[in-house]
Amino acid sequence: MAKKVRPITDLPGDLYAKVEKAVAESASHMIFGLQSAGPWWTGHFAQSWVVSSSPVQPTDSSRFKEDRDKQLPSQFNDRPNNNAVDCSPPSGSKARIYGGEGETPMAWLTDQMFYPTQTNKVPGRPEVLTRSLKNPIYIGNKASYAGFVINRPGATMPDTAGNPVTYQQHKKGTKGRKGHTLTSRDENPNWIKVYLAHDGFVNNDINMGFQSVGFKTK
Repeated sequence: MAKKVRPITDLPGDLYAKVEKAVAESASHMIFGLQSAGPWWTGHFAQSWVVSSSPVQPTDSSRFKEDRDKQLPSQFNDRPNNNAVDCSPPSGSKARIYGGEGETPMAWLTDQMFYPTQTNKVPGRPEVLTRSLKNPIYIGNKASYAGFVINRPGATMPDTAGNPVTYQQHKKGTKGRKGHTLTSRDENPNWIKVYLAHDGFVNNDINMGFQSVGFKTK
């Protein structure tokens, strides 16, 4: 028996639905690409990439920060921009933390108490629900320290002395303090700029999304 042919009038709707699926698949591939290019320590930052119909706000603290803040005196908790940073811990058996300028170092905090354990980097492609093309689509990171991790100008986190540093300064070290090995691709503090500007990264992820539903791309 001959296969029933769908009327040509169904084509616009079918194509629209296929593009919606392709966009969702592309967003999923992009999150995988961002996880692969970006830093990974506990995995909290990498797993905080989400797709939304509105701009994503960086408001989520890591579980490590919540546990750490319970152990620190209030004068340290009240410092501005005091958020967890999932990067390499300093060398030495103890982490020396200052509550503020001129205050006594709280050397009783050990590295293990102050820094979380590094986990293996395991990027994953999340399932992204299809959305109407009439609505905007945003990909953002919910981690409260996201601006620091993408090396956004002016975004800082406290170093082991409580001094504000950028992600690039975190790598280089400041004021005689040793820098840290970044876990982003090529240890580049500007990893996200490379991802967004390089055809082999973001455009390739978008192409894979469209190819997965049958579109042919260049």
